[in-house]
Amino acid sequence: MILVLISPRQAGLPFAQWLPEEAGRLVAVTASGVPVGPGFADVVTVDDYTDDDAVLAAAREAGRRHRPRAVLALAEADVERAALLRHEWGLPGLDTTAAAAYRDKVLMKRYARTAGIPVPAFAPVDDVRGITDFMAAHPGRVVVKPRGGSGSTGVHVLDAPGRADDLAGQVAGGSYEVEEFIEGALHHVDVFRVAGEPVAAVASRYTGAGCLTHWADAPLGSRNLDPVDPLHERLVAETWRLIDALPSPDTVCAHAEFFVTEEGRIVLCEVAARIGGGPIPAMLRHVLGTDPRELWARVECGLPVALDTVREHARTAPRAAFCGIPPRHGRVLRLPQVPPGVKDFVLSTRVGDDWSGERYRLRKSGDFLATWVVTDPDPAALDGRLDATAQLVGEGFGWEDVDEPVPVAAGSGAADGGVR
Repeated sequence: MILVLISPRQAGLPFAQWLPEEAGRLVAVTASGVPVGPGFADVVTVDDYTDDDAVLAAAREAGRRHRPRAVLALAEADVERAALLRHEWGLPGLDTTAAAAYRDKVLMKRYARTAGIPVPAFAPVDDVRGITDFMAAHPGRVVVKPRGGSGSTGVHVLDAPGRADDLAGQVAGGSYEVEEFIEGALHHVDVFRVAGEPVAAVASRYTGAGCLTHWADAPLGSRNLDPVDPLHERLVAETWRLIDALPSPDTVCAHAEFFVTEEGRIVLCEVAARIGGGPIPAMLRHVLGTDPRELWARVECGLPVALDTVREHARTAPRAAFCGIPPRHGRVLRLPQVPPGVKDFVLSTRVGDDWSGERYRLRKSGDFLATWVVTDPDPAALDGRLDATAQLVGEGFGWEDVDEPVPVAAGSGAADGGVR
C-alpha cells in the first residue's frame, strides 16, 4: 500500500494513472471535499489541511489499517509530515533531518554557507528589534519572510527600519528570518537524482521580478536556458553542490532558486525538496518527456522508470517557457480565449470569481487564473511568443472593482529580487 498525502492544491492529479501497478492499493489523506480521483482503496479526510496534528493523526490511523510501504507527498506543506511518517514507520525517502534542512530557510543557508555557497546575509528574528538591528548592520533593503513559508506568503520587503514596527505580531515567536535584498535576476534549477546518480537538471530564468510579480498583478513566466549556455552549467553545478551540502539522501528531487547579479555572481535564494509548483511541471514535461510529478511519484514508490530515456530527452529537448496570469483585485467579468499555438492551456477561474478583500491580500505567487506553455527552438522567438501570449491572455480578462483595494503587506512592492 502507498500512502499519498494530497494537498488541496494537488486535487485531481492522476495518481492511479501514474502508478497503475498500485491502482486499488492507494490510500489518500486529504482535506474534506477534495477529489482524489480513481484507484484509491481508502480516503481519509481532515477538516483543515493546514492543521499538522490533524493530518498526521489521520495518516497514522490509515497506516495502522493498511501498513504502507511508501509515503508519497508532492506539496511543500507535506515535506516534513511525510518525513516524520517515514521515520516512524521505518520507510525509505527524505528523513526528518533532511526535511528540516530543506524547509527551514535559516538552516538551509547555514548548511550552504558552511559549504562555501554564497548566500545573502541573514539572521533568525523573533521580534522587531532583531529586524532593526540587522538593518543597522546591513544598510539597504531587506527581506523578512517565514522560515518555513512557500508561495511568497508572509513576505515583506523593507527599505527603512521604521517599517518593521508593522510586523511585530507576525515575527513574534521566532518563525521568521531577515536577509539582505539581493539585486539580481531570479533563476530556478530543477534536479532529480536516483540512487546517487543525476538523472536531469534543468536551469531556467524567471521573467521580471520572479515570484514577487504578483504584487504588481503582473504575469509570471520562466524559460529554460540552453544546456550549452555557460550560465546553465554554472547554475546546475551550484545546485549539485547545494544538494551535497544539505543532508540529502541519495535519491532526491529539488527545486532551487538563485539570484544572478549583474556581475554574474550566483547567490542562493532558497531550495525545496519537491517538484517546482505552479506551471513549472507543465514546462518541465516538454523538457523531460514526462510529467516530473509522475517521474518522482514512481521513483518514490520504488516503481521502474526509464531514467536513460529521461536523460536523453532532457539533453535534446526543445526550449520551453511557461506563463501564468495572477488575479487582480475585483471580480472576473470576462474570460480570455486560448491564444493560437500555446500548449497546456489551463483556465482556473470563472466569470463571477471574486478576488477582493482578504482573498486578494492573502494570494500566493502560485495563484494563477490562467497558465500555459510555449515552445520554440529559437530563444528570441520563444521570448517573443511568451510576451505576446501574456499580453493576449491578460487583455482577455475583464474585471469589475468590488470595493476599495486592500493594501498589500507592509513594505511589499515590485522588486528585482525574488522569494519562494
